[in-house]
Amino acid sequence: MSQEALASSAHVSSGYLSKLERGVYKAPSAEVLGRIATALSVSALELYRAAGIEHLMIKPDPALEPLLEKFASKLGALPKRDREIITAELRQIYRLETEDLR
Repeated sequence: MSQEALASSAHVSSGYLSKLERGVYKAPSAEVLGRIATALSVSALELYRAAGIEHLMIKPDPALEPLLEKFASKLGALPKRDREIITAELRQIYRLETEDLR
């Protein structure tokens, strides 16, 4: 499938897809990735895994949320997308650390 055909099917611009492929966008939204997965006829999880960003699909851990809330004030000045990326990375680190403790 061409980039233009995928962009049209997923309702995103071909420029956005190009930047996504080149790694300019490190953490696209779940909504966009869902549309891309649908257009490619693959599951969202399969697409996340292929892109190496399956950690973005981690569900919030109730034990971590109070810690993230305290940290959120330090992130307040950042753009929303940056806050989401940092929060996803913190969740990934927490998940890996708690798995090591088991």
